[in-house]
Amino acid sequence: LASSTRRQEKHQKKRYTTMFAIIGSSTLAPVAKTTTTSSSSSSSSLARRRRVPVRCSAASRGVVSSSTGNVVATKPTTSTTTTTSDVARALDDENNNKKSSSSVLGAAATAAVFFQAQASPALASAAENAVPSALAAYGHYLGLFLIVGALATEKAVLKPNMSGDELMKLVIADSVYGLAGVLVLYTGYLRVTQYGKGWEFYSHEPIFWFKMFLFAVMGSSSLFVTIKTITTFAAKQKSTDENETYISEKLATRMGKVLNGELLAVLAIPLAATTMSRGILFQQEMDWRLGAVPVALASAGLGFKYVKEAVTWSED
Repeated sequence: LASSTRRQEKHQKKRYTTMFAIIGSSTLAPVAKTTTTSSSSSSSSLARRRRVPVRCSAASRGVVSSSTGNVVATKPTTSTTTTTSDVARALDDENNNKKSSSSVLGAAATAAVFFQAQASPALASAAENAVPSALAAYGHYLGLFLIVGALATEKAVLKPNMSGDELMKLVIADSVYGLAGVLVLYTGYLRVTQYGKGWEFYSHEPIFWFKMFLFAVMGSSSLFVTIKTITTFAAKQKSTDENETYISEKLATRMGKVLNGELLAVLAIPLAATTMSRGILFQQEMDWRLGAVPVALASAGLGFKYVKEAVTWSED
């Protein structure tokens, strides 16, 4: 009886020991994992060289026999190993991501400040030139409209045997045409040199020079109509006959043909301007003299031709 009692006490003691081992392993495993993680963050280089496995206890790989209190082995299961190097690597990646994010934000802020500082003078300059540029563009367009209106008026008024009042209308229309031509030329110069895309763009644009060629043809041919209008008006001023008529049929026909050519030239100018502003046929290697020389030759040649024709005009 005494030996049986001692065996039962021994078994009971072993059972309690096994139970305490199970409870202790399940309680200390998270603590060990936390301790390993904190230590790895402070010494990441050491953690990469040393792997500290945390394995399940023997009790988790078997069951406790109710009769004997011993741990009975069962089919082994795959154990999970957690290393400090994995934890340290994850922490390093997170720190690197934070550092890279901070660097990107700092670089972006620096770039924004830099570009704002660089853009401020340009924006201020653009704001200062906005009103003069708008006025130059308005004057340019207004001049073109006035030219078209004046030519259309001359075309409508011109006829053989004009009266004194009709001749006065022709004189007024031709005067408006001349002033509008000067306005277009001056505002065009401002837009090319100061307020537009700049001389470096226009000088390499063939369509710009074609536009200037059209303007030269229009201006030079208008000299014939202007000279004959002025001379006819001067003759009217000297005349005392109020019923006298002016402009012969031959002269009216010739002046009408010249006006038709001027209208065709001025109506082609807006098409040239729209294609020119979009950089069509732009040639960076083009020398500006290749465009300027034909314009100068056309202006001088046609001007001389029409002035000579007007001065030497004969009704015969």
